[in-house]
Amino acid sequence: HRDLHSFPTRRSSDLLSQGEVASQIYTNYFGPLPFSHITLTQQSACNYGQSWPMLVYLPICGFFDDTQRHFLLGSDWFDTYWKVVTPHEVAHQWWGQTVGFRSYRDQWMSEGFANESATIYLQGTNQMDLFFEFWKQQRKLLVEKNQFGFRPIDVGPVTMGIRLSSPKAGWNIYQNLVYPKGAYVLHMIRMMMWTTKDGDTRFKETMHDFVASHTLQAATTEDFKAIVEKHMSPQMDLDNNHRMDWFFNEYVYGTDLPAYHFESQLTPNDKGTGLHLKLEQSGVPESFKMMVPIYLEMVDGKVLRAGSINVTGNKMIEQTVQLPKFQTAVRRVIINYYYDVLSTEH
Repeated sequence: HRDLHSFPTRRSSDLLSQGEVASQIYTNYFGPLPFSHITLTQQSACNYGQSWPMLVYLPICGFFDDTQRHFLLGSDWFDTYWKVVTPHEVAHQWWGQTVGFRSYRDQWMSEGFANESATIYLQGTNQMDLFFEFWKQQRKLLVEKNQFGFRPIDVGPVTMGIRLSSPKAGWNIYQNLVYPKGAYVLHMIRMMMWTTKDGDTRFKETMHDFVASHTLQAATTEDFKAIVEKHMSPQMDLDNNHRMDWFFNEYVYGTDLPAYHFESQLTPNDKGTGLHLKLEQSGVPESFKMMVPIYLEMVDGKVLRAGSINVTGNKMIEQTVQLPKFQTAVRRVIINYYYDVLSTEH
């Protein structure tokens, strides 16, 4: 069962509902918990939550309305934080409690996976505006310079953990790197595994396997990598060795950040629509590899995954393909529609 201790605001039932729905979605995506229940309650701290086995502490300000929070905290706090703090903390019942982390070098999985879980919750509850806003903010945290002139993504890899924070680079580096980039790592794996036919099936199998094989154990980054390699699709095997070294070296053990320039031209013809596209990847080492997804936005608002283009190094890829006939016309062609690849803004 799911319990929420009483609190004299109308927000109590809202947070309870969020916790219940989040736990259902996460059970579907990650597998069942080894615990009999989860209890949600408030704590006196206003600006953070905590998660213990079977117990979730929510920040007391999460129970206030927007006017009260603005009066207490000012306008610096992201509105999306209050929308995801409950699903984020509930997700720690899986990431941190069911599956632990071996050391500070693996802690990025706990916080990053909880962040990605919160976006799965947003998508699962059809809060897509918040979904897109969340990822936009996560990228902003990574690529904007702080008061010391450092972009968090440049300071070091997520596996350095809390050691990244310092008087020179800033004490917020850990928070502004590990949480968003850890989320991006799992999100990119999810989107690489996603297909039009099977959706998130492969990703769910991966995460179920990771949880089941590491229940109540301390996992390492390499443990997770081995599970991903066990379930990776042929399309993800960019090195043709059935390993994900290319990806982990870039985004987990490295600090790379690609930039993309994309152009497309649609030409109607007898068979449907011809698509000519140019995709340029830059700002990376010559060994950098990535699968860049291509999406079609239709005039009726639907967005379809058209496929992906593999790019290595600083290179321009130019292709012409034939699209089939659709019931509605294609309005435009987009890359990284769901923030599939962590990159500079394009």
